[in-house]
Amino acid sequence: MGIFYEENGRVFTLQTRHSTYQMKADGQGVLLHTFYGEKTDNTDLSCLITRGDRGFSGNPFSMGGTDRTYSLDTFPQEYSCFGTGDYRISALKVQNADGSRAVSLRYAGHSIEKGKYDLTGLPAAYGTPEEAETLTVELKDEESGVAVRLYYGVFEELDVITRAAQIINDGKQGVTLLKAASLCLDWQAGEYDWLTFHGRHAMERNLQRTGIAHGVQSIGSVRGASSHHYNPFVMVCGKNTDEEMGDCYGFSFVYSGEFLMEAEKDQMDQTRLICGIHPDDFAWKLEPGESFTAPEVLMAYSGQGQGGVSRIFHRLIRDHICRGQWKHSRRPVLINNWEGTYFDFTGDKLVDIAKDAAALGPDEEPYPPSQSGHGRMLPHTGLPWL
Repeated sequence: MGIFYEENGRVFTLQTRHSTYQMKADGQGVLLHTFYGEKTDNTDLSCLITRGDRGFSGNPFSMGGTDRTYSLDTFPQEYSCFGTGDYRISALKVQNADGSRAVSLRYAGHSIEKGKYDLTGLPAAYGTPEEAETLTVELKDEESGVAVRLYYGVFEELDVITRAAQIINDGKQGVTLLKAASLCLDWQAGEYDWLTFHGRHAMERNLQRTGIAHGVQSIGSVRGASSHHYNPFVMVCGKNTDEEMGDCYGFSFVYSGEFLMEAEKDQMDQTRLICGIHPDDFAWKLEPGESFTAPEVLMAYSGQGQGGVSRIFHRLIRDHICRGQWKHSRRPVLINNWEGTYFDFTGDKLVDIAKDAAALGPDEEPYPPSQSGHGRMLPHTGLPWL
């Protein structure tokens, strides 16, 4: 069993073989993030949350003005919201029917089930009841009726936790989602780098390692697809972490469309990561009773550096993302002449290529019709892709 709930403190602890992830619904109903890292026991780790009177970081009205150490602007949260006193990058931004842009989410319930949650119509990892468990935490804004279901899938043996979010309009008026991220994660302490992969045509996936400095850094795409410019994957790791040792966290967005991954270091030297659909020109109208599901993010932690995280993702994708008859079988191999001949090819050249490649064991050499025909040679015509 990888999911534990301690009712007295309303503490949720997610355990894998080598990692622990914990959150807590506090006395105000705010779902706070307490810890993600090397495996520990189920002890309430909310003592790690730093409290202090921070000037110009507002205090909720519900505190009655008696506790100036309580501020959403400084606390680590599981799903931060725009417009409620947290001035860092946020996961959710909603425009209400009256034009206001604030929702105040509070804990409203949870469920724990065997098996991995399913995201209808979206790609996601899958697992049997023997392989995975699901925690669903529901948050709700009583004023607008906007509710959020946070999904956590725990693959205990693989050291993987998956996350997704569903936003539901349980109110009486329509609302518009202006931002609906899949993941928000805070680190209260530590100096971190983040590793991203940039590229261009014919030169994809180049590693770049940069320090997370004060302010906001981001990678993303507004091209309609994730594209070859940036991969929707990041690693966050300690300054001295390398391939073999050190704390490392990996995050993979399971979505091929427009995306945004943001990292911010705030006034308190805390680090926040937000992953999800790119909010530029995003405006999703939710009528009463309707819902929107944000795609999945895969998370992994390893104390064995970047290589440890890479191997975790290798196993997860091979066994719980890939599907069909070729999942664990040798794939057919094709030999393609395109970059060997470009337009200068004949039937004899194609036969020679096939003969030379035979020793490598390819299964097929396709005839490239998109390279033939007068249409390809004319300056004002396109590619007749088949």
